[in-house]
Amino acid sequence: MIALSVQDAMDGKGKVAELRTAIGESFVFGKSSTGRGKLIHVSDDGNTCIVQDVESSYCKPSRIKLRTVPSWLIWNKLFF
Repeated sequence: MIALSVQDAMDGKGKVAELRTAIGESFVFGKSSTGRGKLIHVSDDGNTCIVQDVESSYCKPSRIKLRTVPSWLIWNKLFF
């Protein structure tokens, strides 16, 4: 997949900026141990994000992890 910053340079749609406004939002995220994630950070270049597993009643807090994920994947989860 094409990096989000490259997509923005090509089409000018500002997806990286849109993603930055969504910091703190939670969403369905299959790679999470709980099935949900929360956007914590977008890298300076806009190509990666840090996502935290959202705590749930069936998952112990010790299993909550931070993951570095491509930003295009998170943009698709939040806005597509």
